[in-house]
Amino acid sequence: MKKRMKQTSISIILTYIAAQFLPALILAVAPRTYQTEALIYGSIFSFTTGALVMLVLNRKSTIKNSLTLSPSAPWKEVLMWGLIGTLMAFASQFIATLIESQILGLTMESANTQNLLATINKYPYYLIIVSIMAPIMEEFVFRKVIFGFFYDLTGVVGAAVISSLLFAFIHADSHILLYSSMGFVFSYLYVKTKNIAAPIIAHVLMNTSVVLLNLFQ
Repeated sequence: MKKRMKQTSISIILTYIAAQFLPALILAVAPRTYQTEALIYGSIFSFTTGALVMLVLNRKSTIKNSLTLSPSAPWKEVLMWGLIGTLMAFASQFIATLIESQILGLTMESANTQNLLATINKYPYYLIIVSIMAPIMEEFVFRKVIFGFFYDLTGVVGAAVISSLLFAFIHADSHILLYSSMGFVFSYLYVKTKNIAAPIIAHVLMNTSVVLLNLFQ
């Protein structure tokens, strides 16, 4: 049983890694005149495939811990917390931004966000990655697998700190507190509902809102 449990977690992590590196392989074989297009559409294909694979793995999941063994909240409650969680994520983002700018002296703009917005401006279909596919994969990896693994080992706080910091570092941005605060919110939603759909909903809605607000301001 333990071997099967590990197989599901490892499969999700390997899928995430493959989704990150597949675009580079596509880029390597693409004609020089279509390098940018190959990277953009290769990423869309890679992340979409990765998210779908994780959804299938989740349906057949053998991951067993206190969270997965607990009964899920009803779907109406999961949806409600997904919506509430979106507001919580925005609030945590606002507070973290103030701390980073006023105390740590960081600029309020995120280089990672600005790069994504520039890409979406030129290639609108790239929105599907930022708004849907990346949030789905990140919640499975950082909440379902990593947070869930440490939950029984370190407790909710330790698991939230570890998974949220890893979530922040993977974005390769100087705004560690900003991304970590969102990770804490998503971890809370997972614990509150015992259903990974709640943080996925909040993550998707938050990313989509940020992109649309910036594009149409």
